[in-house]
Amino acid sequence: MVDIHLTVSKSLSVKQKCAVCIHDACYIVLLAIAFLCIFARPAYAYVDPSVMTYTIQALAAVAVALSAVLGVAFRRSRKVLFRIFHIDENATKIVEESVHRVDAKGAEAANIHMGEVLADEQTRMRNYREGRLGFRGRFFTALLVCAFSVYTVFVVAPLELVANNAKDISFSLTDVFGPVMIAGLIMALVAAVFLSVLRGRVFNVASALVFGLGFCAYVQALFMNKDMPLADGHEVYWGDFTRQMIVSGFVWIVILGVITAFSIIWVRKTRTIFSAAAIVLVVVQTVGVVSLWGPAIQNFTDTTAAETAGIRATREGLYNVSSKKNVVVFVLDTTDTLEVEHLHETNPETFDGLTGFTWYSDTVGSMIPTRYGATSLLYGLRPTDTNRPFEDFVQNWAKDSTFLNDIRSLGYSSGIYSDMVEYDWSAAYTRDRTLNVHELRGRGADNQMDTLGALRILYKAAFCRDLPWVFKPRFWYYSEDLNMRMRKNVNMDDIDLSSQPYKEDDLKYYHELKHYGLSTQEEVHGENGDFRFIHLVGSHPPFIINKNVEPAKNESEQTEDEQTIASFKIVEEYIKELKRLGLYENTSIIITADHGRWYSTLEDIKTPSAPCIFYKPAGQTAEEASAPMKVSSAPVWHYDILAQVLKDMGADKQMLSNYTTPLDEVKEGENRPRYYIETLSNGKQDTELREFVINGDAKDMSNWSLTGKVWPIQEW
Repeated sequence: MVDIHLTVSKSLSVKQKCAVCIHDACYIVLLAIAFLCIFARPAYAYVDPSVMTYTIQALAAVAVALSAVLGVAFRRSRKVLFRIFHIDENATKIVEESVHRVDAKGAEAANIHMGEVLADEQTRMRNYREGRLGFRGRFFTALLVCAFSVYTVFVVAPLELVANNAKDISFSLTDVFGPVMIAGLIMALVAAVFLSVLRGRVFNVASALVFGLGFCAYVQALFMNKDMPLADGHEVYWGDFTRQMIVSGFVWIVILGVITAFSIIWVRKTRTIFSAAAIVLVVVQTVGVVSLWGPAIQNFTDTTAAETAGIRATREGLYNVSSKKNVVVFVLDTTDTLEVEHLHETNPETFDGLTGFTWYSDTVGSMIPTRYGATSLLYGLRPTDTNRPFEDFVQNWAKDSTFLNDIRSLGYSSGIYSDMVEYDWSAAYTRDRTLNVHELRGRGADNQMDTLGALRILYKAAFCRDLPWVFKPRFWYYSEDLNMRMRKNVNMDDIDLSSQPYKEDDLKYYHELKHYGLSTQEEVHGENGDFRFIHLVGSHPPFIINKNVEPAKNESEQTEDEQTIASFKIVEEYIKELKRLGLYENTSIIITADHGRWYSTLEDIKTPSAPCIFYKPAGQTAEEASAPMKVSSAPVWHYDILAQVLKDMGADKQMLSNYTTPLDEVKEGENRPRYYIETLSNGKQDTELREFVINGDAKDMSNWSLTGKVWPIQEW
C-alpha cells in the first residue's frame, strides 16, 4: 500500500508579488547597466591582429564569468527575499511523502533484500569516492577535455596564424578551415576513444593531464609569447630568451602539477570543473577566431581578387626579354660587399660566370630594411628635409619620382618583380608604368593547396606558438615556409604567370628558369627594349639553399656562403640563357642588393652595411663580354644604379642631371662624399632615421660620421 499526500500552496499575496517583481526589475536594470558599460564609446586606435584576438578572448572570458557571478547573485538574493517574506518556493510543487511497503514474505526476505541493497550501495559509494565512471561517462569526459586541447593547439592556432597573415599567405581561411576542422575532429575523437579505455584513477589523472596540456598551451599563447621574435628569416639567438624559457617552463610544471594533484584528491569536483572549463574556453576561443574571420577574408581578397582591385607584382613577362636591347637589374637581398669580398678570397669560382662584369668593392647603400632599400632603387629619392615628416616622404615616394616615367619615355617596357611595389603608396603608380604589376586575373593552377603539406607546416607553427619557450627553437619556422609548404607542385606548363603573384623564392625561380628558359616571344616589349628588375632572396636568412641551388640538407649547408653562392649561380643561369639567345653582348646587367647585412638596433651602427654592386655594360665586343670579372675601388653609391640604367637606355645629359653619377663614370681615388640613412628599431617597429656621410673607403667605419639630420618615425 502506498499513501500519497499532495500539498499545494496558497496564492502569493499582493505584498509578496510586489516584492518579487521589484527584485527582478532591479536585477534587469543592473544587467542593462553592465551591458552599457561593456559597449562603451569606440576608441579609434590601431591594435595588432594577434593582440586583438587575445583581447577578444579575454573579454569573452570576462563576459562568461560575469554572467555566472550575476546569476549566482540573483539566485541568492531571491532566496533571502523569500525568507524575509516567508515565501515557499517549493509550495507549488507536488511533494510525495514517505512510502511504506509491507513485505508479505516476512523478515528473512527483507533482510536478504536489504543486504543486497547495502552491498550495491557500498559499491556505489566506493565508485563515487574514487570517481569511477562507466564507459559512456568516461567517453563523454574524455571527449570534452580532448576536444578542448585539440581545438586550442590544432584548430585555433592554425586559423589565427592564417588570419593574422592573410596578406602574405596565398591561401585564405576559407581554404584551410575545412581541412583544419576535419583533422581536429578526427584527432579529438581518436584521442577520446583511447583515453576512455583507461579506468579509475588512471583515467582521472590522464584526462586531467590532457586538459592541463591544453590549458597550458592556452596560457602560453595568451600571456607568455609577447617577446616572440619576428619570423622574417633572420637568425634568432635563442640564448637571449633564457629567462622566458625558465619562466614558461616553471609555469607549465606548476600548472600540470596542481592539476594532477587535484585530480587525485578531489576527483569528482575536479572532473566537473575541468569539463566546464573546457566548454567555456572552447567558446571563448571561438569568439576570438570568429572576430578575425571578416577582416582576414577581406585582407585576403584585397590581394587576390581582381574585383577588389588588389594590385600585385605578378610573374608575367618574368622569362621574356627583348630581341633589341635589355637592361636587367638583379637584387640579391642582403648580399653585402664584405660577403662578396670573403667569397672572392675563399670561393673565387663563384664569379667565373660574370664575364664582362666589373665588381665595385667600395659601395654605399641607401637605407635598410628592404621596404626602404628596394624602394630607393625603384624611385631614386632619399629624404633630405628634416622638416618634412618621413611618413609624408614615404607616402609620396613613388608619386614624386620620375624614374619609371623616364624609362617609359626612352621606349622601354618595365617588369618589376618585387613585392615591395604592393604598398598602398606605390601600387597604383607602379601598375600604370609596368607590364606585370596589376590585379590578379585568377588564382590559376599554381595556387592549389597541398592539404597535407598545409597541415604539417601549420601544426609546426602551432607548436611554436603554444609550447613553452624551451621547445620553440625545435619548431621555429619562417614566413617563407608557409606558402612554399602549403602550395601543391603542379605542371609548370599549366601555369598562367599573369595570375601568379611574384614572391622572392629562389628555388622556385631557378627551377622555372631552367624549365622555361628565356624567350623573346609572346610578350609586348618596349619600342627600344625591356627593363627587368628581379628581386631574389640572395643572402637573406634563413639559409635554406646550398651552393648547388638545392634545399640544404644539413647544418653545414645552411650558411650565408652556401646561399650566396647559389644566388650567383641563379644569375649565371640567366646569363647562359642570354648567351643562348645571342643577346648577352647587347644586354646591360647590374647585380646589387637592396641593402647590406641586416641590423636591428636602437643605437647607431658600429660596422659598415653596404650592398654589393656589379655592372656589365651593353654594346661589348665578344672579347670584352668573355673577359674575366674586373675589380674597381671607385666610390660608388646605391643611387648611381638608377643613373646607369637610364644612361644605358640612351638618356641625355638633361635627364641624367636629375640623378647621381652613373657607375661607369665614377673614377677610382675620387674624393666623393656619399650619404647613408640608418634605421633605428626597437625590434618591433622603426623609431628614428639618422644620416651618415661617408668620406673614403666605406668598409672602414672610421670614415662614417653623422651629419646631425634626424627623422623621428611615428607608428604608421
